[in-house]
Amino acid sequence: MNKQLISTVAVVFLLAGCASGVTRAPASVAQKPAAPAYTQFSAVSLSMTSDAKAKALDNLKFDPNRLLDHVRRALEAKSLIASGDVVLPKLEVVVTSMRVRSNFSAVMWGFMAGADSIEGDIVLTDASGKEVDRFAVSASYALGGLAGGQDDARMGWLYEKFAEETVKELAKQQPALAVSQR
Repeated sequence: MNKQLISTVAVVFLLAGCASGVTRAPASVAQKPAAPAYTQFSAVSLSMTSDAKAKALDNLKFDPNRLLDHVRRALEAKSLIASGDVVLPKLEVVVTSMRVRSNFSAVMWGFMAGADSIEGDIVLTDASGKEVDRFAVSASYALGGLAGGQDDARMGWLYEKFAEETVKELAKQQPALAVSQR
């Protein structure tokens, strides 16, 4: 019975070690605009809030260029980036927060050292620069040990999960995209 309890607790900690998700600001039915019609984007960019820039000074292992590269590749893999068409909407990743554990903390303390995380807003703007859609994406990774505590493994998972959640939400919100992904 003790082995079963230990196994159950281990599985729960393993499942709770990594998480990701998307949230949208609640809007009343009267305020909620019709979903914008887009199937591709002319460009994808990344910026950071002033809070995120301050946190980046303490989280030197966070690389915004690698995050942008993962998001761009995920969009390209689903044929969501069109080259040269300035009439299409633009997608901007606005990093709002991040936390990256030291390699030592991740290996030695694992989930007890807290989680690595990336949080940001995905902002879609039309050709004139007017915001047409916005949602928040988050990804966290709390596992550690010798296998899961290495910087490249942790950060690679975070970047990939953030990109995956972004593309999944874009597909869910747009019927044309959801049909093309089936």
